[in-house]
Amino acid sequence: MPGGNEARTVPVWSGFVRLSHGLVAAIVLFNLFNDTGPLHRYAGYAAAGVVMCRLIYGWRLRRDDVAHVGLPSWAAVRQHVRELQHRHVQPSLGHNPAGMLMALMLWGLVLALGLTGWMTQLDAFWGDDWLINTHEYLAWALQACVLGHWAGVLVMSRLEGQNLAKAMLTGRKRCP
Repeated sequence: MPGGNEARTVPVWSGFVRLSHGLVAAIVLFNLFNDTGPLHRYAGYAAAGVVMCRLIYGWRLRRDDVAHVGLPSWAAVRQHVRELQHRHVQPSLGHNPAGMLMALMLWGLVLALGLTGWMTQLDAFWGDDWLINTHEYLAWALQACVLGHWAGVLVMSRLEGQNLAKAMLTGRKRCP
């Protein structure tokens, strides 16, 4: 019989969700330190492909599934912000409303980086600095959002009283 903590946990993040999260994180980190060239470009395409697979997977799930991808209602976002202001949040198995918005932002930035990276290779944009600058600004925005994501995980781990980073690694989380 599992120990005390294991008995109170439930499966939350599937292997696919955890694998796609880890792959995108690793590729983004790799590309952060590998600025240009074919390896950087193909890694970026791979990250965009993994994000597309994750989005398709999440869109196909029921709305009450923890891995569902969709916009939270503004009422849910406002309620979550009020809870944060009082430092007392309702724990959730999946993303809270702010977490879903951040996930959508991160995925959107990875896709935009893949698109602008691909566009820089097209003859139509040869020598256009605006596209390279846009790609660079998107990379900076992604880095800022990753830091925001980490901060959110730390804050929510503290408020919920459980290690959310560990939940992404193990796929299990304590029931709220």
